[in-house]
Amino acid sequence: MPDEPALSTKRSLQQLPYQSDLVQFLKRIDRDVWQWFADRRLSEKYAEDTRFELLKTTYRVEREAQPDLYSSAQEVADFLGVQAPLTIYQAQNPSGLNASIAYVPGQVHLVLHGPILDQLTPLEVRGLLAHELGHYLLWDQWNGELLIASEVLTALVNDPHAHPAHFATWRLFRLYAEVFCDRAALSVTDDLASVVSMLVKVETGVREVDPAAYFRQADEIFAKGSVSTTGLTHPETYIRARAAQLWHRSDPDCDDQVAHMIGGEPGIDELDLLEQQRIAAATRRLLDALLCHKWFQTDLVLAQARLYFDNYEPPSEILVDSQLEQAIRGKPDSLRDYFCYVMLDFISADRDLEEPPVAVALLVAEQLGVKSRLIDLIRQDIKLRKNQVDRIDGQKEKIIAEADRATAVVS
Repeated sequence: MPDEPALSTKRSLQQLPYQSDLVQFLKRIDRDVWQWFADRRLSEKYAEDTRFELLKTTYRVEREAQPDLYSSAQEVADFLGVQAPLTIYQAQNPSGLNASIAYVPGQVHLVLHGPILDQLTPLEVRGLLAHELGHYLLWDQWNGELLIASEVLTALVNDPHAHPAHFATWRLFRLYAEVFCDRAALSVTDDLASVVSMLVKVETGVREVDPAAYFRQADEIFAKGSVSTTGLTHPETYIRARAAQLWHRSDPDCDDQVAHMIGGEPGIDELDLLEQQRIAAATRRLLDALLCHKWFQTDLVLAQARLYFDNYEPPSEILVDSQLEQAIRGKPDSLRDYFCYVMLDFISADRDLEEPPVAVALLVAEQLGVKSRLIDLIRQDIKLRKNQVDRIDGQKEKIIAEADRATAVVS
């Protein structure tokens, strides 16, 4: 491989926030399951089976046959801190250009697919090698916690009773892995154009790529509005290019923008485990905003609240929760409907309370930007007439204040 480029100044690679948050969630939600997978690790039989499968399905490239390739790969591995011995293979019957890692603890098995080395420049080859070694880093570093997380998620999605949230989490976990590995490529090359050119060549098979033109193409896509990936295992190339660009220029909002491009704004049926946790926390805060009034804390209402959270206890004083609006405003319609239905549950939990629960729910809904939808549901499900709802809405602060005063007098 002539004209070997020099390696860049090393830039620290860290887990993306989603990856570290997911690890902490999985460790906390079921410590015994996490520990079981941590103790299990990958067996020597798994390693033997992986190596044997590689012998059957690939051509093993000997060091003497490709000394420059091995030298380049070793330099990249050393740069990234990968100390495991490295073997390179060429896949049989490839379906396009690509590369992959067959993970074995303590060993790097790098598989090339198609005539990829013929179509990449030396710097692009380094980016490709760094990307694949990034996958090894993910499993090998941080005490193997991301490997354990991967094993836990794989077991969850393979369970016949798997929940859609398990599949959503598994998908996001894989998508974020590609973003991390693109950062590994940038860390090694310190050349955004070559990394993006490599990605486009791998995806399209073209021999010549103009990275500046591709960035203009990506800009046209993002100019149309909010963009998030629909990919199952890899984000679209224009998203990867934008994510790499943000990280390369150390954009202060990089991780937030990447999270939006990868996670988007999922609907109620598309939540992953972490988003479910956030929605549950917002639901609890919504209950607090409703039930902070003493008169609302009847046995029937609290029984309803404990169907949501079995240890629920209402606030001891009236709350103003400014963060609740941020947690709900701008969510997809299905989630906004969900929060409205939660409020509807408590409007009708104790009919003896009559109008004050409706007034509180309308006030909270107004603060959250979902009042018109809640009014539709009140008229549809509780069968209040329009003039009744309009009257309560117009006098809601007065109705609430009178109920609060009445409770204070009784107390």
